[in-house]
Amino acid sequence: MSLHTVMVPTMSAQNRARAIPAYVIGVVSAALVFVVGLLGRHVDGSAAVFSGGYLHVGVALGWAVCAGLIALVVTRYLHIVANVDEGSGLAVGYDALPVVLLAAWVVTIAAVATHHWLLAAIGAVLIAYHLWLVVPRLLVARRPKWAKRAPTLDIVVANVFIDNKTPHDAARQLVSTVADIVIVVESTSAFMAIFDEVGGSDAYPHRVSDPDDHSDYAVTVASKHELGPRSQMTTIGPLRLAIADVTVNGVSTLVVALNPMATVDPGGHETWKEQIEALKEFVPTITGPLIIAGDLNTTRYRPEFEELLELGLTDAIDALGKGLNPSFKLGADGVLGTVGAVARLDHALVNDMAFPRTVENLEPFGSDHLPFKLKVAIRAAGVVTP
Repeated sequence: MSLHTVMVPTMSAQNRARAIPAYVIGVVSAALVFVVGLLGRHVDGSAAVFSGGYLHVGVALGWAVCAGLIALVVTRYLHIVANVDEGSGLAVGYDALPVVLLAAWVVTIAAVATHHWLLAAIGAVLIAYHLWLVVPRLLVARRPKWAKRAPTLDIVVANVFIDNKTPHDAARQLVSTVADIVIVVESTSAFMAIFDEVGGSDAYPHRVSDPDDHSDYAVTVASKHELGPRSQMTTIGPLRLAIADVTVNGVSTLVVALNPMATVDPGGHETWKEQIEALKEFVPTITGPLIIAGDLNTTRYRPEFEELLELGLTDAIDALGKGLNPSFKLGADGVLGTVGAVARLDHALVNDMAFPRTVENLEPFGSDHLPFKLKVAIRAAGVVTP
């Protein structure tokens, strides 16, 4: 089934965040190097390397690393509390926070070993912030009582990569999962033809897609079960959503698939921000169980992601303690492909009428993204037990 409706919300100008140019991080870094350097000279003499007859490269590099990390953290905090926004460079920096903050560990250990105590103290603060970011993502959330015996829905989310060199393998894998719902991101007519050829037409005959979407960001929802009346393709401003209305033990449940634009594409970050704003307007309009899934082209660390969660959504993968399991590789094959996954860009968000039970990553046949299979408990109508 392919339905097409259009909804265009109005976005007030005051809700648009002001942009911070990417070069701001450089300016803040330079200021921090100067200020902290002055302090260091009086505390332990470690900053004297910047004004002596020679430059101690190791210590100077340590100060520069810490200053850059602090600038990134401060800029992210300003975004959160002051309604300012980042450029594409800072967005990628936020995405990489768990990795780049590893540098603070190296600097701190080296500073302690060489008795540069102020540098070590600053590094320790960055380490504490690093732990504050990542440790909660390793903790399993308390499962609500109602979710223990609630009916479940199995969903597979797969960015199959528009230039997939082994589409038959990828398609066969999706069919073999026997999930209730398969979300195909970067779906093309050619891939869906292969999907049908290897058994998808029989296993998943019910569809929501836009046959006129030939972009790199097309999505298809394929279902084992007949879809309800709320199933549709919807356009909200620049955002395309494939919405499947699935009945789970008598409860109408919406599964919403999307693929916002990548920040690294020309003009992509501005479009991505507008699409996330559109999604934020969409979420409060939904009643009943809601599952939003796809390649969101962001990690958990962008402030916009936090704003989505503030709407009453839960990151399903984080709730299962698997938030640090990455899903995106730097390449589908070749040298970059062998590095393995480095960040999680593929997500599933649920409202308080749904709760994740299990999740597992699947093999990325020909793709630069790892698919995942998620089991979600669906809350029965009228159940109020916490």
